[in-house]
Amino acid sequence: MQMRNAIKVGVIILILFAQVSLPGTIFISLASEDEVVAVVNGAPIHHVQLEPLIAEYKKQSKKTQVSAEDKIQLLKNLIRRNLILQQDFTQNLRKSKDISNRVKEYEDKLVLEAYIKQHVVDFLTVSEEEAKQYYLKNLHQFASPPKVKASHILLRTETDAKQVLEKLQAGASFTELAKQYSIDLPMAFEGGSMGTITKGRTLPQLEETLFVLNEGEFSGIVKTQFGWHILRVDEKIPAQYIPYEEVRDRIKVILKREKEARAYDAMTQELEKEATITIYENRL
Repeated sequence: MQMRNAIKVGVIILILFAQVSLPGTIFISLASEDEVVAVVNGAPIHHVQLEPLIAEYKKQSKKTQVSAEDKIQLLKNLIRRNLILQQDFTQNLRKSKDISNRVKEYEDKLVLEAYIKQHVVDFLTVSEEEAKQYYLKNLHQFASPPKVKASHILLRTETDAKQVLEKLQAGASFTELAKQYSIDLPMAFEGGSMGTITKGRTLPQLEETLFVLNEGEFSGIVKTQFGWHILRVDEKIPAQYIPYEEVRDRIKVILKREKEARAYDAMTQELEKEATITIYENRL
């Protein structure tokens, strides 16, 4: 129980320091809407400041509901944060060059995001026809690779492999030969079954043979680091395509990003034409 509580408090503290809230005798009263839920040295903390912390706590803890106890703990840690922010030393830190530069960088980031959203993102849409055309032109992106169900007889030496291959060619049962001669245990007892093999996920030497054989056909001798194989394809499973309806949203995201990139380039190129820009390459 102590360990669980420690983890919970740790999550709450992490959430607290990951958030940004306004600085706020201590009075606590959990309420709703924009009511004051605490006062720290005369500075109020409003419920609206607590809401993002509660939402993040739900996300981190994977809870659907947050108990009154958890809310109190979140608020108490928010109060501690504000107490630190109210210290004279902390106020002096705000004036430091490092902090000022970081604040400016963050502000620039927010402004850039807002500008691009208003001048690029908000004007772009992807039609159903565009999404369907992308799907048809890029079907390979939405396909599971072909597979085979296969069996093999694995031998220690090439001589052994040749002898078994001769028996196969003479009409002996592949399954019985696998049980009798294959060194791939315990698969040998199941007739040498290799299960289902996906193209691109097995040894190249095996793949080169497995995906050209017809169903029921056995191979010649194939050498790998494990020994000498004789392969048989029991069933061929062709590539299967994910239905358009299941990938429509994913495609629209891809196309939207492509449009955004092109629109951004076009917009910035126009800005560059109207600007005076000097680049000192020798200083780079």
